[in-house]
Amino acid sequence: MYKLKQIPEDFVVIEVPAVKTAQQGRYLYFWMKKKERNTLDAVKELARQLRLKEKDIGFAGSKDKHAVTEQIISLPGVKKEIVAGVKIDGVSLEFYGCGNQPVSLGDLQGNKFELVVRNLDDEKAEKITFVENYFDEQRFSLNNIKIGQHLIKKEFAKAVSLIDEVKVKRCLEQKPSDYVGALKTLPTRLLRMYVNAYQSYLWNKTVATYLAQKGKVLKEVAYSGGTFVFVSDSEKFKDMKIPLIGFGHEDYNDPEVQEIIDEIMKEEKISYADFIIKQIPELTLEGELRNVFIEVKDLKIGKKAKDELNLGKFKVKISFTLSKGSYATMAIKKIIS
Repeated sequence: MYKLKQIPEDFVVIEVPAVKTAQQGRYLYFWMKKKERNTLDAVKELARQLRLKEKDIGFAGSKDKHAVTEQIISLPGVKKEIVAGVKIDGVSLEFYGCGNQPVSLGDLQGNKFELVVRNLDDEKAEKITFVENYFDEQRFSLNNIKIGQHLIKKEFAKAVSLIDEVKVKRCLEQKPSDYVGALKTLPTRLLRMYVNAYQSYLWNKTVATYLAQKGKVLKEVAYSGGTFVFVSDSEKFKDMKIPLIGFGHEDYNDPEVQEIIDEIMKEEKISYADFIIKQIPELTLEGELRNVFIEVKDLKIGKKAKDELNLGKFKVKISFTLSKGSYATMAIKKIIS
């Protein structure tokens, strides 16, 4: 079985920014380069050192922890000289420009990936043009699916029981039955990560079921949330979109897809109304369309070489660019055969 991210340098991610710079503005933009740090942890420590609120530091998306990554962040009302004094292990900041808009989630064109796949024997790296746009394991770590499911179902006590955060515990010590209050002590970004994980799990299940029924199955790969189904006739589905389940997308225009969604919602014992969370309105989820396949651009596959980390094995360098919201690990699952 191949190995990915055996060392951080094997997984390099460089954001393709969408932010437009100016000579001056309310916000300073920086390249945040990090290694062995996830984005939320880096932002939390940066906020502490700059005496800012975490929510005031803008970024377009979370980047992998076990990797070397570069992404644009925005900082309000600070001076470059102050930022230059920031010291965070595994993190460096490089000035990019100024502007009047903060960087928000989704404010990027895509990501460039430079990867090293290790521990290879006879496996081949196949050229592909499109890949299934599943959400990968990174989306579902640390009980994220289960916590999100409990939040959607308004089972706040059960959600809290799975969250190991000091702020939550302190709140419950003072008000033992105030589960909503305890949840509100957490950053909205973190809470949304939980409900988005559940919504993503439902989407994966919908797509895998549909492709298993309608496509020429190339291979199936198990993961913590079920099974990824890959097909060889991706061109047939390249323009297809399937909705993320949420309120506002109750009726999809493809009856076969809608039948699959209805069956999954029945199994999960949820309704569209459940995605409206009045107790914490910021977590309310609308349905939206997501591409079933995405294009793998600028794909380059190097020659096999001896793997210095795995005796008797081989490695290969692979690079490509994906649109925002897509997973390089998913492309590798299809490329390596």
